[in-house]
Amino acid sequence: MIVSKPKTQTLTALTIFLVLIFAAFFMLLNSLLTEPSYFIVKLILTPVVLVIGLLVLGKLLGAIKVVRVGDNKIEVFYPISRIRTNIQVPNLLGWKEEVVKTKNGEYREVKILYTKKKILKLSNRENTEYDAVVKYLKKKVKFKK
Repeated sequence: MIVSKPKTQTLTALTIFLVLIFAAFFMLLNSLLTEPSYFIVKLILTPVVLVIGLLVLGKLLGAIKVVRVGDNKIEVFYPISRIRTNIQVPNLLGWKEEVVKTKNGEYREVKILYTKKKILKLSNRENTEYDAVVKYLKKKVKFKK
């Protein structure tokens, strides 16, 4: 059974960024409430920093998933919401791997379509065992969309 989890480096980087962005938000909020200088700038920056932090937090919480592949099934577990999804490999509607060349190498992402509107995304920079999952899909799923 292949187990693909989020990489520790990705989670650490996003967590450090979130700590910094929320620290900046609270510093701006405190400064906005106590010091009257640059009031308009602080009034604009405070909600912008909060929105950026919330968007990155949503990305972080959505990226935390454990994918188990094997025995003609794909099991996706989201630890934050405790939702477990079981997908039978013969019931897959399709899958596609996209490759983007960057300065530091390649960014590869596989999208697995398992219902008409549900897509499972895995990437080589954010998930462990990415190559093993793609190899399994090439072996077990004959079609590609």
